[in-house]
Amino acid sequence: MIDQASKITLTSRTYINTSLGPAAKQICELTDYDKFLPCSSGVEACEAAVKLARRWGYTVKGVPDNHANILMANGVFWGRSITASGACSDPARSKLFGPFTPGFPLVDFGDAGLVEDYLKKDKNCVAVMLEPIQGEGGVVVPDDSYLADVKFLCEKYNTLLVCDEVQTGLGRTGKLLAQRWSLEPVGKKADITVLGKALSGGFGPASGILADRAVMDEIKVGEHGSTFGGNPLSMAIMRAALDVLVDEKLVENSLNMGSLLQAKFKELNSPMVRNVRGKGLMQCIEIERDSKVTGHDFCQILVNNRVLTKATKDYSCRFTPPLVINE
Repeated sequence: MIDQASKITLTSRTYINTSLGPAAKQICELTDYDKFLPCSSGVEACEAAVKLARRWGYTVKGVPDNHANILMANGVFWGRSITASGACSDPARSKLFGPFTPGFPLVDFGDAGLVEDYLKKDKNCVAVMLEPIQGEGGVVVPDDSYLADVKFLCEKYNTLLVCDEVQTGLGRTGKLLAQRWSLEPVGKKADITVLGKALSGGFGPASGILADRAVMDEIKVGEHGSTFGGNPLSMAIMRAALDVLVDEKLVENSLNMGSLLQAKFKELNSPMVRNVRGKGLMQCIEIERDSKVTGHDFCQILVNNRVLTKATKDYSCRFTPPLVINE
């Protein structure tokens, strides 16, 4: 970071900088995709994925212009833009912020049958966009077969699968990508994968989307851009973060330490604990509804004891320790 900052931190995207190409090559080789489109924030990357899916729908699937729909799930959270605020089931995100962008129907998360019911009736659906594990929704972990079932349905109905891995990607769940828990055994991957947060190792804003040429090349030069996306500083940081992820075997550490953390949580003998769930170092304690303590209360108690967590929904507390944590 210091080395790159001493040279140059930002160039216009009219020009090619010397950091972007090597960084894109590195993340593509690591994740087995053809191309990387850099952005700044998670929601910006999700919006880019939406744009790309819609463009593919119009140019490849043949959906009439301005008629594309993207199916999402109740409990989804993908940011706070106007589109993301409306394309969710949480009234706290949408109240008094409308009107919103149309084209984002919702079905319950974790039920592939509901996805097929929708795809049967909507010929204009261009993508199904899901989090492999719903983070802000309360660390909701679907059945292992769920994403694979949805992927096969997407192929059946000529629809893209978009995996939002802003929270779950790059080792968080004990796999490089959380989608691999379900898709790797059947030899599949998402058509578009969204990354953020961990892409810079926490050192600055960096995000982006991954796709193969058959999808990514539908957006041509000059048709999409980002002021800070792909800037030399972020790309230098991203390369270092990916080096550390691989060299220090942080994905494997996440799997091992996550198993230990979950086992310790399950040993807790407390009437407050209703459920423990998660994968890797993305774990959740759900609190009993009649305990008179909310997730926010619980998190504040933990802050007072020098442990930083996050309340998701009213009665869930999410634990996401750094991937470098040891036993």
